[in-house]
Amino acid sequence: MTRHRTLTWRVLVILALAAVVPTVVVGALAIRRARADLEREVVRGNLALIRALGGALDATLQDARRALELAAAGWADRRGAAAPVDDADARATARLLGRMRRQVSIVSSLSIVDPDGVLVAGDPVPAGVDPGFHSFGGYIGDAVFVDGHPVVPMAVQARSRTGELVAVLVARLDLTFVGEALAAARLGAGARIVVVDGAGIPVARSDGAPVGGASLRGASPAVDRALASSADGSVSAGGEIAVYRNLSSYQSLRGVRWAIVLAQPEDQAYALAEQTAHDTALVGAATLALALLVGAFLAARLTRPLSALADRADAIAGGDPGGGPPSPVAAPGEIGVLARRIDEMARRIGERAELQAALARGDRLATVGVMSAQVAHEINNPLTTVLGYARLLVEDKPADHPDRAGLELIADEAERMKGIVGGLLDYARAPKEGGAGPADVDVVARHVAALLGPQLRRARIAVELAVADALPAVAADPHALQQVLLNLVQNAAHAMPDGGRVEVVAERGPGDVAVVVRVRDQGPGVPAADRQRIFDPFVTSKEAGAGTGLGLAVCKHLVATWGGAIEVGDAPGGGAELRFTVPVA
Repeated sequence: MTRHRTLTWRVLVILALAAVVPTVVVGALAIRRARADLEREVVRGNLALIRALGGALDATLQDARRALELAAAGWADRRGAAAPVDDADARATARLLGRMRRQVSIVSSLSIVDPDGVLVAGDPVPAGVDPGFHSFGGYIGDAVFVDGHPVVPMAVQARSRTGELVAVLVARLDLTFVGEALAAARLGAGARIVVVDGAGIPVARSDGAPVGGASLRGASPAVDRALASSADGSVSAGGEIAVYRNLSSYQSLRGVRWAIVLAQPEDQAYALAEQTAHDTALVGAATLALALLVGAFLAARLTRPLSALADRADAIAGGDPGGGPPSPVAAPGEIGVLARRIDEMARRIGERAELQAALARGDRLATVGVMSAQVAHEINNPLTTVLGYARLLVEDKPADHPDRAGLELIADEAERMKGIVGGLLDYARAPKEGGAGPADVDVVARHVAALLGPQLRRARIAVELAVADALPAVAADPHALQQVLLNLVQNAAHAMPDGGRVEVVAERGPGDVAVVVRVRDQGPGVPAADRQRIFDPFVTSKEAGAGTGLGLAVCKHLVATWGGAIEVGDAPGGGAELRFTVPVA
């Protein structure tokens, strides 16, 4: 045993070291590489997202600007530099403004003012909006907030073909669509996007937070870098990773000095790296555990066969060939050959012991058979006397005499006892072909219920008969059939010491060539391991002195003499079911 433990621990230590070193090295490299790759992919993915969102925002603003420029150019060409305003011009201008409101959905107000600042058509110019006479071509201003909603002024100059300023189209654009686009974006865990104007004031947020208010300049390094740069980039500060881009970098026309910023907590942005580290640690622990299990298995493969062979040899030497390991010892090489030889020797010794036990049991049964025949012969004479006197007494009693029923019962039971004694004498003889008969199963079953009624009522047991109508007679001796049913019903009653119900069912068998009789109880049932032995002589589950174990053996013998079969199974709902078949007469 000491050598076995020493070898086991050596194998375990070697395999543990072989597993831990490469696992730690490979795991550390995998974690480091995963972290670096993930950082690059997070920045790259977030930049791609804000590029797409910023491009869509800028495209919407520039599309609105181009639409206004085209409308301004068309209006200037039609009006001319000093053309008087008539009704046709007023109607055409109204149609132009209506078409612009329909085509540019983000326009909330649209005005046309002349170079003197006088409103020509459309909505009144909002207070504080500069028509932009001083800047050639117009402008897009910074955001302002009206009732909590961000809007941005846009001015486009309308010039004649000679370059003379005719009028200015002033529009106010509703930026609500920016917040809707940010809210619909698919962001990572904890990520948020903010769009700021040139002053750093939030114009839209993806998290639904209020817009406007104080500027983010100086409070957010990403906003500061975005407004100061014409390109995109990333910055890590305060436990966050942020990417940014200035919207002016998209435009070939006059730029809008706005920026878009996406920020995300580093622990959530790099959660995959943390999960990779966790998984690597789990894999390492699992590898170590597997190495220990493999080491234990190999050590057992080396030492267990020898220990098992020693146990088997000790068991054989102690007179128990079946002792030791419950299954053959499996081992490689010469140890395996030795194990197979010892197993073969143990099997032959066990077979010899079983044969000797069977011979002794056969001798005991033969002795019991001779004694049973002698006892049956001795009992037969007194039974004949009892039966004869009972018949004589019955003949002397009139039909209405109160003792007549009891005397007839005595005579019938004496007759049945003679049948039992005869059955004992016939047990060792060769079975007769076809059996005796005929017998009426219904009549025999009702007679058995009447005989056992008082006894079963005292034991709080009810007997229910379920015999099919018009059953054919069977090829069995009525007394023998009565004996079989009596034994089965009494066994069922013994299985229910606290009372219950015994059910006797008789029905036609398949093909109407036999009758099937079932006796069911509500007891604990018969274990599967004992079902092949309960019909052997002297096998009983009762206490010593309470039974001989011959009842079911006699039943099997009697059923076999009729050409039938008997078996045990499970009753529906629990309990045991003894069923036997009897051929039709």
